[in-house]
Amino acid sequence: MALLLGLSLAAAAVGQAPDEVRVTPSKVRSFRIPFQTQSNERRLREVQLLVSTDQGLSWQLAATAAPEQGHFKEFTARQDGMYWFTVRTIDQQGRSYPAADGDLRAGLKVLVDTVPPTVSLEALPPRDGSVGVRWDARDENLEPATLRLDYQSPGGNAWTPVNVNAAAAGQVYWLPMVNGPLEVRASVADAVGNVGAATLMLGPGGSAAPPAPAAPAVAAPPGQVPLRIVNSKRISLNYKIDGEGPSGVSVVELWYTQDGRNWQEHGKDPTHRSPYVVDVPGEGVYGFTLVARSGVGIGEQPPRAGDMPQVWVEVDLTKPVVRLLSVDVGKGSASGTLAIAWSATDKNLGPQPITLSFAEQPDGPWTPITPTPVENSGRYSWRMPPGVPYQFLVRVEAVDKAGNVGVDQTPNLVKVDLAKPKPTILDVSPAGK
Repeated sequence: MALLLGLSLAAAAVGQAPDEVRVTPSKVRSFRIPFQTQSNERRLREVQLLVSTDQGLSWQLAATAAPEQGHFKEFTARQDGMYWFTVRTIDQQGRSYPAADGDLRAGLKVLVDTVPPTVSLEALPPRDGSVGVRWDARDENLEPATLRLDYQSPGGNAWTPVNVNAAAAGQVYWLPMVNGPLEVRASVADAVGNVGAATLMLGPGGSAAPPAPAAPAVAAPPGQVPLRIVNSKRISLNYKIDGEGPSGVSVVELWYTQDGRNWQEHGKDPTHRSPYVVDVPGEGVYGFTLVARSGVGIGEQPPRAGDMPQVWVEVDLTKPVVRLLSVDVGKGSASGTLAIAWSATDKNLGPQPITLSFAEQPDGPWTPITPTPVENSGRYSWRMPPGVPYQFLVRVEAVDKAGNVGVDQTPNLVKVDLAKPKPTILDVSPAGK
């Protein structure tokens, strides 16, 4: 998908102040930039497109085109952020205008943002018949005024809005117009128009609804059914049999459920040897219970509606979605640091799922930036130690509880050596013939 944007040579190259240029939002990283030349275009040999990612402090050549072409090739941003564009013309005698980078002015500003805001919802304790929620929305380009809060009966199709003070974070109580459980939805947009949303189930009276089978902790407290998360549709159930009598064991049956109410028999294992290997059709949460029968056919009854399984297993085959948003080299007082920003989303991320690393080549070897993985805060400031290469690639990896790994990395080398050599003439002497 490409976005078509316009750039005027006159506006970009003839003294227009940067603050006069309106910022154009873009949900995509690739867009095409046409340009307009004046009537004397025959005097021109080439039109250059220059881009700046530091608000005009420095400019890099992004593309070139013949004057009669009328557009540059499609520009692809390597990461989200603000991009300033301008043009420089080269005439038939090889003279450039503007000649000095300091005379360049932005003719087009594009805010590239491909990641929607993250939104979280939390139930508040019911109060005087009212229900309440707390929300928290985060995004570098968040538009808090767009926040909406709605509710409906579960499974309904008519959302009722809640009057809220639109802000990035807050809470609200209200008296719902329906009785029973509620489905609450919060949504908010960023400056580009990406929309993030979150939903929350409230039980009757406004209390947080009991979690779905996927919600129990991996290490469940005593008396609760444990949850195991795997990244394979083939599951190995290791088991042991206690209380075996003189007649031994004739068969082991496997029963499964996906909602805790409806149970089905998967099959029988007459060898009754651990493990019991079962293949499931796809992602989801499955409850398993094993039933053994003695040599004379005696055993426990199969599970019935409402019975909890011996174990819940969530099959998660989806990799985390990872976006490397920016890698900024520190300047001035921040010299020697590297600010890395990213986004990582997945329903099964752990407390410290992020690994940051660098390498001089795309195929590695990759060197960890931190000794251990870090939390998914979205930003990390790295004080680069001595001996770090002057340019390298940066990678962000996120691993979920099932072991799925999502990766994103810089497409180009990050140059951390920002020194600008400046020669000084010390003396003048005649040169020999």
